[in-house]
Amino acid sequence: MTNDLNTLETQIAELQKKRQAILDEQRKAKLKEVKSVTQQFGFTAADLGLTPGVRKKTTTTGKTKLEPKYVNPQDSSKTWHGGKGPRPKWVKEFLDAGGNIEDIKIRK
Repeated sequence: MTNDLNTLETQIAELQKKRQAILDEQRKAKLKEVKSVTQQFGFTAADLGLTPGVRKKTTTTGKTKLEPKYVNPQDSSKTWHGGKGPRPKWVKEFLDAGGNIEDIKIRK
């Protein structure tokens, strides 16, 4: 009885290895296909939903509010979403003083 169990476990392990090898080959083929289509049509990671974008929130007034992308290094209560419209005064001052916009970007 123990011998039969050992034989079955060996067969199961061999089948699992074969299964994984088949999945790996299929994955490689599909990845190649996806890369080709992505390149052909010029899709970006954002187009494919692979990068976190700016999430929109609706306020009580019904207007859409963008999540902040930048924070004032001197006052963390001041943030900026980086969208349409003029840059806030604190951003202009920071950049005029030689700062880099990437230095004030909110990292998630």
